[in-house]
Amino acid sequence: MKRYLTYISVALLFLLSLPMLSGCSKKDDVKVIFTGKTWKMSYIFREGNAKAYVNFWYDDREAEQASIELQKAAGNYEVEFTGASLDGIFQGAMVAKGVKSTLSGSWRADGDKQTLSTFNMNWNGEESDILAKQFQKGLNNAYKYTGDSNALYIYYKDGEVTYVMALLPKNR
Repeated sequence: MKRYLTYISVALLFLLSLPMLSGCSKKDDVKVIFTGKTWKMSYIFREGNAKAYVNFWYDDREAEQASIELQKAAGNYEVEFTGASLDGIFQGAMVAKGVKSTLSGSWRADGDKQTLSTFNMNWNGEESDILAKQFQKGLNNAYKYTGDSNALYIYYKDGEVTYVMALLPKNR
C-alpha cells in the first residue's frame, strides 16, 4: 500500500509540474501577426511615450486637420503583408497605399528577435501631406515590431528620433 501511494504521489507531482516544464514560448507567430489582414495606420508616437503628441505640422493646425482627415479616409495609410516562413524567418511581399502613392516592396521578420526589415521599396506617386511622408518613412526605415493580431507597432528612425507607427486591422 505504501508503495502504491508513492507511485501515485510521484505521478501527481509529475502531472502538476508539466506546465512548468513545457514553459511559454517567447517567439511571436509572425504569420498570424502580419498576414491575413489589411493594416491601417492609426497614429504615430515617439518611442517610450505613446501619449506624447508628435507635432509634425509645427503648429499649422490647418495642415494638421487636413492630415487627420486624409488618415481617416478609406483606402489611405493601409498596408498588407503576404509571405511564408523560411528557416524560422518570415518573409514576403508587401503593398501599401499612402494618400497619393502606392508601394510594392518586400519584408522580413524574425519572431524570436522581433526584428522587421523592408527592402526593394518601390513607391509610385509623390506625397505632399506630412503624415503621408511619415507613413512612407515608417515603412522604408522599419527595424523592429511589437504587437499581435489586434495591433501592430512598427518602429522606425527619422534622424536621431525613433518613432512608432501604430496600426490596427482595417475592419476593426
